[in-house]
Amino acid sequence: MPRRLAHAVHLEHPGTCERLVLLPGEEVPPELAELITHTDAWAADNSDEDPAEPESDPEPDDDTQQPKPARTRKARTDTD
Repeated sequence: MPRRLAHAVHLEHPGTCERLVLLPGEEVPPELAELITHTDAWAADNSDEDPAEPESDPEPDDDTQQPKPARTRKARTDTD
């Protein structure tokens, strides 16, 4: 099964010595995939997830902290 790229990859074809640019989302043939060693180049493998099951957003916390008000400076009391 071909793997998909997450980022563009520049490489040289092992048989023809032709320079290739593989774009994100492309499926890479196995003979070229073995040349790509950077793990971040590959898209996440979601084959273990059920594609019919939609992704659910996490439940929001009811006890979320309110942002603190901005700090203010004290009024200056010394006058020259």
